[in-house]
Amino acid sequence: MRHDEERPGTSGFLADGTVPGHWTQVLRSMRANPFTHLSLDEVRTEAAHQLIIAPSPEVARACFGEMLDACGDSVEVVRLEDLVPDRVPAGTWVFLPHRQDGWTDLEDASTKLRAALVKENSSRQSESKLVLMEYGINLWMWAEPPSSGGDPVCHAGELISWESAWALGASGSDEDGTVGAEHEPGNIMDAGNNSAAMPLPSTVSARPPIYFGLPPVLRKRRWDN
Repeated sequence: MRHDEERPGTSGFLADGTVPGHWTQVLRSMRANPFTHLSLDEVRTEAAHQLIIAPSPEVARACFGEMLDACGDSVEVVRLEDLVPDRVPAGTWVFLPHRQDGWTDLEDASTKLRAALVKENSSRQSESKLVLMEYGINLWMWAEPPSSGGDPVCHAGELISWESAWALGASGSDEDGTVGAEHEPGNIMDAGNNSAAMPLPSTVSARPPIYFGLPPVLRKRRWDN
């Protein structure tokens, strides 16, 4: 495992970078395990609303193409600066850029926004709390996959924890999606955050649909077993 300071620093979206091929195998393994996998159907059932915090439409499309296409109006995409924490609907799954992504300015902005959301969560009743998760953007260009021995972390220590990672699967099946595939535009709505709708591009290099932070359904599944 590398130290935090060894990860490469970037200043923008590495849209033209090639995602290393080992993530295809990691994704396949995670989708084969019920404790590290949710299908699109399960996401639609468990999450009344999903909020993707992204710096651009291209990033949202690259990291959430399947979810945007499948979940329609239950998904909203907003920029970091447009989010108003106390206006996020109860029970929303909130996806934030990873705090150790390597995109330096975005890391700082995501850390501050997460702190504001955690503070907001602390004032809510249990049934109204938000579910906070993180996703990688440039992370996939340099992070190491979990080792065959079950190493729970990759670079940057506990913040990139494979213990809390899960993969999105195909609707109604465990078929693999191809990293780098192209997707059609998804739908975006505004749920009271006063954020301008962002039209999504139809093609962009996809990132692995692997996310960090367990939603309640997976937490319960692991606890029960």
